[in-house]
Amino acid sequence: MSQTPTPISPVEQLKKDLSATQRDVNDLQRKVNLSSIHDKLEDLQIKVYGLNQRISDLRQKNYIFDTTLELNARDLVKRWQSIHTNTKVRLNQELIHLRTGIKPIEQQLIKASANPNNVSLTRQILNPLKVSVENLSQKISASETLLRGMYDSFERELNLFNKNLLNIEWTVKEFESSNIKLLMHEFLIMGVKAVWTRDGKEEKDDPKGILFLTDQRIFFEQKEEVATKKFLFITKERELRQEVLMDIPVQLIESVQTAKQGIFKNQDFLEIYFASGAQYSFSQFHIHNQDCEDWKGLINKIQSGDFDKNRTEQVDQKVIEKIKNAPTICPQCGATITVPILRGMEQYSCEFCGYIIKL
Repeated sequence: MSQTPTPISPVEQLKKDLSATQRDVNDLQRKVNLSSIHDKLEDLQIKVYGLNQRISDLRQKNYIFDTTLELNARDLVKRWQSIHTNTKVRLNQELIHLRTGIKPIEQQLIKASANPNNVSLTRQILNPLKVSVENLSQKISASETLLRGMYDSFERELNLFNKNLLNIEWTVKEFESSNIKLLMHEFLIMGVKAVWTRDGKEEKDDPKGILFLTDQRIFFEQKEEVATKKFLFITKERELRQEVLMDIPVQLIESVQTAKQGIFKNQDFLEIYFASGAQYSFSQFHIHNQDCEDWKGLINKIQSGDFDKNRTEQVDQKVIEKIKNAPTICPQCGATITVPILRGMEQYSCEFCGYIIKL
């Protein structure tokens, strides 16, 4: 049989209620300064005024695409100045109002705590005090909602811009330790963590690494720690396996399909179909932390020439003419050359007789 709870005396119950109210008032004293809004404004300030330097650093590391980065950063800085000033003014107004409201609550709490053994008298003070605490708490919440409303749409826009910058920064950093060698006139666009699901079904032994995209080629570089020695199914030794497993010109991509998989449809997959002459006819990648539709868009923009129109450095016309005038008939065997000719190539081979044609 369960024991009947020991009745609590009115004095003990009063002390418990006083302690709970004291905690609520302590919480109000923290919230009444609207520190969460202060912190958010400071965080946004740092992010906004750091944009130009971050973009400059990327340009120094040879990221030449998307000239709108600088334009959008300047626009965000300009708009933020007005939003920040207006929000700070309103914040100070709200603080004056809220801090005025906390003083009588603090005074009433002191009175209620002065006579903890006088249940009747203390209850007369404590009960309306609880109402005052609840009312001020609601006012603080209303002030926070009002203030957040002054910058939340801007914050969403900034977060989208910042996410794109973070992806580019991560790509540039990872590429620095890559084994991939770019051609003279080839430039990096984007990278993403990926699993190469060779047969279209993800297995635990599928290679993990990074899918890189340049303005001319798509690469997959395996980069993962693999077990080299096991004992009783326990890994004793590991080594880094880093190897370029795919290197295919974007020209040979025939189509890209996307798929959302998983129970919650939150896993992004890219299905890439290649033309004849590529290393593979089909490859599927499970990409992480980026949207598969974004990657499909990147590949489409390369193939349509959009990236060539939006560069900080224009393609040298001599390079374009050099590729345009490259022989399409093998001078050795007369076969038609079908191999993609990329900017920066110095020579290429006839796929029929192996004759080397210099550009």
